[in-house]
Amino acid sequence: MFKDTTITARQKIRESRILLACFIVSYLVNIIGIIIYQAPARELYSQLHVVLILTFFLYFLTWFFRILYSLVKWFFVRARKVER
Repeated sequence: MFKDTTITARQKIRESRILLACFIVSYLVNIIGIIIYQAPARELYSQLHVVLILTFFLYFLTWFFRILYSLVKWFFVRARKVER
């Protein structure tokens, strides 16, 4: 009934890079917030839990849009096949 799937090393590396990019963006947002609000530098590590929450939010947001893109692409490819 269910098919076994294999996650390749290339897919793992791609997902790791996307997650790392989300972490870097979240950390930069934290740094910008510290600069704008002139907060103490200790908030770089004391607000790490907020950075991690933002990281996973951004990761799942990108995941959602990647799935949406795949579905739209699949739909148009399927629609082209029907036209022929």
